Amino acid sequence: MKRSETTGTRETTPAIATQVLPDFCSGETVLRVFIVVMLLALIVLLLQGAEPDPMVALYPIAMFITWVGFSSLLVICLLQRWLRRRPLVWQVVIPTAVPVLNTALVHLAAEHMQLADAEARVRVIAAAALLSLIVMRHFYLVAAWKQETRLVAQAREQTLRARVRPHFLFNSMNTIASLCRTDPGRAEQVTLDLADLFRATFATGARHTLGEELDLVRAYLAIEQTRFGDRLQLDWNVPDDPALDHVQVPALILQPLAENAIQHGVAPSPEGGRVEVRLERAHGGFVVEFANGISPEHRAGTGTATEEARARLRHCFGDRAALEVRREAGRFHARITLPADASAEGCGEP
Repeated sequence: MKRSETTGTRETTPAIATQVLPDFCSGETVLRVFIVVMLLALIVLLLQGAEPDPMVALYPIAMFITWVGFSSLLVICLLQRWLRRRPLVWQVVIPTAVPVLNTALVHLAAEHMQLADAEARVRVIAAAALLSLIVMRHFYLVAAWKQETRLVAQAREQTLRARVRPHFLFNSMNTIASLCRTDPGRAEQVTLDLADLFRATFATGARHTLGEELDLVRAYLAIEQTRFGDRLQLDWNVPDDPALDHVQVPALILQPLAENAIQHGVAPSPEGGRVEVRLERAHGGFVVEFANGISPEHRAGTGTATEEARARLRHCFGDRAALEVRREAGRFHARITLPADASAEGCGEP
C-alpha cells in the first residue's frame, strides 16, 4: 500500500454553491419542453372547436409553438453561464421573460406575413406569459428538489465520515501500545494502517478508485486481525486488476461493511469467526462480497450501515449499482455490484 506523507498544509472543505438556475441545456429539459409544446398545441386545437381536417389545423399551431418553445430554450441555454453570475432576481426574471418576448416577436412576424391575426396578439402574449410562469415555476421547483437531494446526500456522507467508532480507536491504540515493546515493526505497521484510515475519513474528496477503497478495507482488517489474533480468520480473495484503478467509487463505501462483518461475525463470539472478502468480474462490472459467520451471541443490528451504503450507491450510480444482503448456510453475505465504467460523477458537490 502506498503511503502518503502528512504535511502541514491545512485542508479546507469547499463551500457548497447554491444554484437557483435550472440546467436549461440538459436533455431532460429538452424532453420536458417537447412534451409541453405538444400538449399545448393539442389544447389550442381543441379550444378552437371543430375543424374539417384537424391535422391541417394542428400543423401551423404546432409549428408556431414549437418554434417559440425551442428557440426560447436555446436562448436561455446560451445565457445560462452568464446568468449564473448574475443576482437572483435576474436568474428568475430573464428566463421567464424570454419566451414572452419571443412569442411577441414571432407573432409580429406572422402578422407581417399575414399568417396571424393582429387582434389576437394581446391574447397570445398574455397566454404565453401565463404559461411561461407555470413552466418556469415547475423547472425551478425540480431544480430546487434535485439540489436538496444532493445536499442531503452530502450531509449524510459527511456524517458517515465523522462517525468513527470510539471503541475501534481505543482498541487500536491499546493494540499499538502493547506492540511497542514486543513487536515495534508490527506496531509501526498498525499505526500506518490507522493513519491511512483516518486520512480517508477526514479527506475532502468525495470519491476515489475502487483499488484505493479495497486498500483501506485491507488496512482496517489488518488492524483488527492484529487485535483479535487467531480469533479472526481472514480469507482475502481480491485479485490484482489494473481496472480497479479506473473505477471511481464513493469514499468509504466498503469499509462500513467490513466493520459490520467484524462487529457481528467475530467480536461477539469467544471463538471468533471467519471473514471472507471476494472480488470478481460479473455482468460487465465488479462484484465485491463480504461474508461472515453468525454466532449464537449475535444480536441483530439496525441495518444502518447497509442502508447508508445503498443510499450512497443509488445517489452516485442510480440503478447501475446495487447492494444485496442475505443469510445463507449460517453466514451473512453483503454483495455490492458496481459498473465497470463507474465514474461517480453524481457524487460530491452539486
